[in-house]
Amino acid sequence: MTLLQCGNWILEGKSSSAVATYIRIKELDLIFDLGRCPMRFIGTNHIFISHFHLDHYFGLPIYISQRWLAGMPPGNIFVPQNGHKQLRNILNKISSLDRGKEWGYQLTPVEVGDTIHFRQNLVAHILPGNHSVPAVSFLICEIRKKLKPEYRNLSEREIVALKQSGVEITNEVQLPLVAYLGDTRGISVDSHPLLKKCKLLICECTFITPEHRERAKRTKHLHLDMIPILLEEFESEHIVLNHFSRRYTPEFIRHEIYKRLPTSEHLRVKLLL
Repeated sequence: MTLLQCGNWILEGKSSSAVATYIRIKELDLIFDLGRCPMRFIGTNHIFISHFHLDHYFGLPIYISQRWLAGMPPGNIFVPQNGHKQLRNILNKISSLDRGKEWGYQLTPVEVGDTIHFRQNLVAHILPGNHSVPAVSFLICEIRKKLKPEYRNLSEREIVALKQSGVEITNEVQLPLVAYLGDTRGISVDSHPLLKKCKLLICECTFITPEHRERAKRTKHLHLDMIPILLEEFESEHIVLNHFSRRYTPEFIRHEIYKRLPTSEHLRVKLLL
């Protein structure tokens, strides 16, 4: 399993095209896609599935059954609206085969435009995907309360008095933390006002070599040729590329990416192999 340090977060997981993608950020108590389910991931409470290719969701039966066996409450599993009924049917058939009865689990369908409050101070904005099957992307934001400008020069005693009198002295603001694009041909930074400012962008880069440009277009994946434009659009401190084709070795991937990307971008671009 790969570990990547990105500021205050550690990304754990693997991502190989058509094999498995699963990425955990333990500090945020979430997992993006679950093509496999390592036992250390069982205690993570929030799963965001981008689309229904097997290498992105096939770890769900292990995740659900292990929590059920351990007597843990069901995790929160968020999946695209288009296909969630079929997934529920699959999970129920597997649980019936495995235990003779259905597991308890929580499956929440989401659509583009939804805002999901999944922790006390975290929300997930559901953004459009652009893939060969129905897909979504995710933007995770932190909610904070910020003192309104007209009250910033008041003393602590005056602020307390206003709060006790029922005056709303703060505004809610959102800080963009992580964007996960899933498998995609691309995303517009206009999909959400905060998208380009996310601290961490997790982005696929399935194809690298010139002869695979047409295949990338046909299968709706990103090609390395498209990454420089993405780097210009996003202000992210950390950009993690993942989901590389098995056609390439890790050594080849590292060499080609850092050779072809501007030297000025090398520090913020990391690879999840």
